[in-house]
Amino acid sequence: MRAKDLADLAGTTARTIRYYHQLGLLSVPDAGTTTWRSYGFAHLTRLMRIRWLVESGVPLAEVPHMLRPPETADERDVVLEDLAAVLDSIDERLATLGAQRARVETLRERVLTQGRLSPLPESIVRMYAVMSERPLPPEMVEAMRRERDLLELASYRGAVPPDVVALVDALADTDLDEICRLWEECHRIDRVARAGLTEPLLADVVDQVLELAERAEPDATRRLLARAAELDRPVVRAAVGLAYPSPAYRELLARVVTVARERSGS
Repeated sequence: MRAKDLADLAGTTARTIRYYHQLGLLSVPDAGTTTWRSYGFAHLTRLMRIRWLVESGVPLAEVPHMLRPPETADERDVVLEDLAAVLDSIDERLATLGAQRARVETLRERVLTQGRLSPLPESIVRMYAVMSERPLPPEMVEAMRRERDLLELASYRGAVPPDVVALVDALADTDLDEICRLWEECHRIDRVARAGLTEPLLADVVDQVLELAERAEPDATRRLLARAAELDRPVVRAAVGLAYPSPAYRELLARVVTVARERSGS
């Protein structure tokens, strides 16, 4: 057989056969009196065995000593250990594929229910959709969109705590109205404090934000405040700075972190 005929019978390619030659897995036949290499039945059976092992998940580096029958107990143990390692590797890939399948199924459901791909939980998407329908100034709608995008960015890294979802789930329609009012207050402070923000301007807004959260879901709010110090990191400050050109909103977040530290005594 020519190399192409051998490849066709084995369900592979002549290029793969040449690669196996380079690795020493398959011997190179002599050309003999012809101008092309002539492969025999022994080449076919060996090639089929190589393909069988590779398609079973055995790495090429482990194939050579599996091609020959183990002659001693030690050689048999080596083959068994290698096969056990292959099984472990397959199990890891299956677990990864299972997680990927579950994620894709979740994304599919979100497209069906939300009309778009997003890693955000449905309740958070719904909250921003409801608030964006309020008669708000365009600057506030844009600010809300940026906040939503910031949360989505955190979701890609798995950094949105379950307590955020619990808090959002606990919000009533009247709470959403109150959140919109607080957004408007931040917007007003931004306009009147162009020359510089002072703490008293935002202290009352911060108190109202925390009061609303604690009324809606006190346990989740307490745990979130305990984690609030994590927001005071360069990478988080940079992301917030990019997402919010509003000095008032950035200052509001900084004040929430300060209050959280004061309450925890740190």
